[in-house]
Amino acid sequence: MIKNFRVSIVSFLIHINESIFFYPKLTKVYKKLFPNSTLSIAIDVGVNKGQTIKFFKKFNSKIFIVGFEPHQTLFSRLINNKTFKNCEFYNLGCSNNNGELLFKENILSESSTFEEVNENSRWLKKKEAVLGLKQTDLIQKTYKVQTIRLADFIQNNLNNKIIDILKIDVEGHEINVLKGLFPLYSQKFLRYIQIENHFDDLYEDFTKEIEVLLNLNGFKKEFIVKHGFGNIVDVIYKNTHL
Repeated sequence: MIKNFRVSIVSFLIHINESIFFYPKLTKVYKKLFPNSTLSIAIDVGVNKGQTIKFFKKFNSKIFIVGFEPHQTLFSRLINNKTFKNCEFYNLGCSNNNGELLFKENILSESSTFEEVNENSRWLKKKEAVLGLKQTDLIQKTYKVQTIRLADFIQNNLNNKIIDILKIDVEGHEINVLKGLFPLYSQKFLRYIQIENHFDDLYEDFTKEIEVLLNLNGFKKEFIVKHGFGNIVDVIYKNTHL
């Protein structure tokens, strides 16, 4: 009981921190990217509790959003949330192949992942100290989740539609999501990609590979927005073909 209360407090403080330090800066960037409510269609890979969806809807309440969330409990809450109108949610993971991957459900839902965590990570040890838990207690359960390639999904479901932004926050699995996105069936259907980057030792570092892959496919770095905690940033890339 005490453990769950402590985790709830940490999750709440993360939310407050993001509201004060991250989202105001991101709002300024979005006002430049999408003036006059031009944000109409978005894909959210790693919906979590719907933080980004709420953010998107401040710019356009009628925006159409496709969201992917492999966490079973969070997905159930998303589809039962009556405030998330004009949204389609899928209990799927996005990766480089259509198949299955083992999902590790973390006690702090924001840290759930398909990836293997560096057991000697200094950032992990900080998490353990803050949560008052051992590393073995952080993963509550594991289960297989169906994965899809974004390129296939988009071509089959959103063909000929201009997607304003693709947001990716998948705790170290970003490079695989991008490998499943490229090559694009059209160079002119996706305007921006927003991707979270961890500059810590929690996961294997694919920062350079991500940058190269995006550049090769015509996406150039436009903005960097730092989070209020940790060495974490969101990087927004612009499609130079548009």
